[in-house]
Amino acid sequence: MSEPKVYYGKNINVMFNSEICIHSGVCVKGFPSVFNLSKRPWVDPDAATAEEIAQHIDKCPSKALTYQILEGESPIKNEELNIPVVEHDLAHKRFLIRDQDAIAAEMTYVTSSPELYIIDHTLVDPAYRGQGLGDKLVDAMVVYARENGIKILPLCPFAKGRFEHYSEYWDVLHK
Repeated sequence: MSEPKVYYGKNINVMFNSEICIHSGVCVKGFPSVFNLSKRPWVDPDAATAEEIAQHIDKCPSKALTYQILEGESPIKNEELNIPVVEHDLAHKRFLIRDQDAIAAEMTYVTSSPELYIIDHTLVDPAYRGQGLGDKLVDAMVVYARENGIKILPLCPFAKGRFEHYSEYWDVLHK
């Protein structure tokens, strides 16, 4: 069985497993602002509140749609981060956010050429999830890419989802 496709949102991640979908249409007929087959990506997890989307996904008869609510799950709040600054660690080819000595979030990349970086992994420590730290990492890499004439190939599912969702990143997207 293949892994479900993940659609990343600010407060909810929506997962879709096409292999078990029975195509009842409950998703698209009942909530077209979030589930729209004529758009790419067809799921927009930021088009409604996390609670509204979760309630609708609970109606999926095949359970091909599932979700993970991000809002409120983190025991550590933004104001508790001592230094929510993104660092670029060139030696280790990563962008990271530290909280004192601990790494709260990290995004690694591979340099394919001087003009092409490949994002291969993004990780946010579970204690810091739901605060947009992954987005801050992607934003920092996009700024770096623009300043240095670099294109980005996002292979990491999180980064790939962000590039699919936010057209403002497309100027640095490797096509």
